Amino acid sequence: MKISSCLKMMSILIVAVILATACGMQSKQGGDGNAIQKEYLTIKDDAGRSVVLQHKPEKIVVLAPSFLELLYAVDGKAVGRTSSNSKYAIPEQALGVSEVGLVYNINVEKVVSLQPDLVIAMQGIHDKLIPMLESNNIPVIVLKYKTYDDVFDKIKLFGDIIGTKEKAQVLTQDMNAKLEKIINKLPGNNTKIAILHATAKNVSLELENSIAGNTARLLHLQNIAAVSSPINSGSDVIPYSLEKLVENDPDIIFVVTMGGSNEIEKKMQAEVENNPAWSSLRAVQEKKVVFLPADLFLLNPGLRIPEAAQYMARCVYPEIYANDKQ
Repeated sequence: MKISSCLKMMSILIVAVILATACGMQSKQGGDGNAIQKEYLTIKDDAGRSVVLQHKPEKIVVLAPSFLELLYAVDGKAVGRTSSNSKYAIPEQALGVSEVGLVYNINVEKVVSLQPDLVIAMQGIHDKLIPMLESNNIPVIVLKYKTYDDVFDKIKLFGDIIGTKEKAQVLTQDMNAKLEKIINKLPGNNTKIAILHATAKNVSLELENSIAGNTARLLHLQNIAAVSSPINSGSDVIPYSLEKLVENDPDIIFVVTMGGSNEIEKKMQAEVENNPAWSSLRAVQEKKVVFLPADLFLLNPGLRIPEAAQYMARCVYPEIYANDKQ
């Protein structure tokens, strides 16, 4: 009887151990018996979408050159990129990467053929591509890239994606240190500026949320358009009025050109010389009408933010920044 009882107890213990082991295995598996992998990263993009990455992306396609620069700066790499004519847009390491069309004309079939595990898209340009890419089970994050804050945010994000958080942190610290060095030398002047946005067809006035406006605000310059509201939400310009310009009489006038810069500059210079209203402006009289380089002030300069800040600071205060180098 005692032997029989012992055998029964041993049987019960063995069954219990088997059941406990099975339960433990089930807790690590899905209902179908497959192991559940812990997700790598969840990203809330600038369109308010939550995008889950199950593993660290190894095959990334970047649909805007601006993002490509930041990705490579934190030791990331791409298998696909857009074409660009700008000498600053494509990192040297990415020159041989497969092209998937122009920023505004993406070849979706080419993107899909690269079998990416992440596509980085630009908000306002590539939103319509999301359904097509997601239907092919391709994760897509949609990001904005308008202000200087966006640059620092994206450096951090890409560091999180690539797994190089420390590299991203060092990069932003270095950029901030350069900016701080520039800002610390600013005089206490209340310098008043205007930023004209000139195209072949018209001229408008840039607000503080434009790239040049961001730079001016960083340098504590008084933008005469700062108190104005854009006509359309998200716009960074307002209609231009020579009368208003004369009324505010800025110390310096910056001009950002879009399109054929040489033609636009000649056209504006002719207007300045032939319109008496222009000659009444102090900035014109003192030859302080400055045409800003498009690569630093038309589009977001990205990693070159300190260079843009230094350029504008040198234009306004040459006696302080003339010999400064980045």
